[in-house]
Amino acid sequence: MSRPSVLLALDSGSQSSRALLFDRDGGVLAKGAVPHGPMRHPEPGAVEQDPVDIRDALFEAIRRCLAAWGGDPAEIAGASLTTQRNTLLPVGGDGEPLSDAVSWLDRRVASPASEPSGLVRGVLRLLGDRAMVSRLLAKSQPRIWRERRPELLKRLRWIAPIEAWLHHQLTGEMAMAPGGMAGVVPTDLPGRGWSKTTLLHRLLGFEPRWLPRIVEAGQEVGRLRPEAADATGLPEGLPLFSCGGDKQAETLGGGVRLTECGVAAVSMGTAASIMLPWSTAKQSSRYHWITLCSAEPNSWQLEYMVFRGMWTAGWFARNLGGDLAERAKAEDRPIEALLCDEAARVPAGSEGVVAWPRWSPTLQDPSEAGLFMGLRETHTRAHMFRALLEGIAFDLRRGRETLEGATGTRIRELRVGGGGARSDLVVQILADVLNLPVRRPPSEELSARGAAIVAAVGAGLFSGLDEAVGAMVPDAPIVRPNPERARLYERLYSDVFSVGGSELRRLNRALQGLQSDYQ
Repeated sequence: MSRPSVLLALDSGSQSSRALLFDRDGGVLAKGAVPHGPMRHPEPGAVEQDPVDIRDALFEAIRRCLAAWGGDPAEIAGASLTTQRNTLLPVGGDGEPLSDAVSWLDRRVASPASEPSGLVRGVLRLLGDRAMVSRLLAKSQPRIWRERRPELLKRLRWIAPIEAWLHHQLTGEMAMAPGGMAGVVPTDLPGRGWSKTTLLHRLLGFEPRWLPRIVEAGQEVGRLRPEAADATGLPEGLPLFSCGGDKQAETLGGGVRLTECGVAAVSMGTAASIMLPWSTAKQSSRYHWITLCSAEPNSWQLEYMVFRGMWTAGWFARNLGGDLAERAKAEDRPIEALLCDEAARVPAGSEGVVAWPRWSPTLQDPSEAGLFMGLRETHTRAHMFRALLEGIAFDLRRGRETLEGATGTRIRELRVGGGGARSDLVVQILADVLNLPVRRPPSEELSARGAAIVAAVGAGLFSGLDEAVGAMVPDAPIVRPNPERARLYERLYSDVFSVGGSELRRLNRALQGLQSDYQ
């Protein structure tokens, strides 16, 4: 009997869970996908998800994938899971959730009153809520629960990222990769583990016993337990290898690594990001970028994020594209794709319409908000949608310059993934605005490919990541910038987008003050 050589990649994102089977050459043998239930909004700013629904969607996706494949599950050599990042849930001693998972999109914060120490409370009030330290502590989930739901902390066994909890459901091990340490949690990034500093745990409201075990990327988390085997159709004892967050897996799936000097990954997903692998845990004191552990050992990832990213395209479709719903259903295409068709007929630069795609406030500036500017009576919905896509690309260009300045590295090529990469228009705008060649892999499922690569190395099908990436990442067609459009976008970026940022921040702060009068 030949050695098992099929790899199972599990990818649980914000909106759906997917399971894909790959061969050792990187070919996709089968896939299954199941959408998650609607996100819940129990109060203003709240964004929560039912973790049991996410688990059930993942298990159903596995069953659909196996059915579509029709092969013998015994041929699967190993599996790996990648998930959305910074989505946390409280878990009891029996491994069951005590409440819904708090999404990374959640905007609730804790007040200084959540701090039990009078001295620290006084310092926070003195600093004010605009200080970076104050904003970081306010986003700490245990502090938020301590203020709003103190009974949860009394019943807690773990505060688990969704990655760790799904690992537990699959193997019985509450464990996660270093790359899952995202958000306001007590981390030691250089050490690729939890912080050993007691003060940091206390300030953030964490107890060390609440934190899952860290398993280095590529190492075995555990083996599939009988209950999960029965629920999925997978063989009991199947090894599951540690991977980490979806953006890190996406970077690896596009073949972007430290060895590819000057190559950056761009994710056009719910959040849009530009990501550059780096050899040290270089961090920004003002969070102009975030630093996370990569999906490979001894590597980190510097990431500039447009928080709502392609989510804004969905927002636009829901609110301004309702008349296209029937046609979209008939053509089996999303409304966003039909809007892209409209926007493709609009000239580059959207005939003077510019969008700032900051639909949610950032950690750097909580007063930031989105804006369309330059609208006249001749403009249409198509102008606004194209301007929104251009605005996301302009923001990513700002991110490119931020990462280049931080590292002294000149980015010479991009590899793009995520749902937005399905659109020819989106990818061409990205190439034109950043004035860089963009490689566009044949499948936007780069997170799953990255997880499959991790599983392939863990299962011993390759000697290491160099060999695995060489075998499993296919050659990708390249989209080159149009010189004329690139020159136009250069002027728009330097004369409007860059210059307008500081003035917009001032106006947004004034607007935020006015809005508070109505709350």
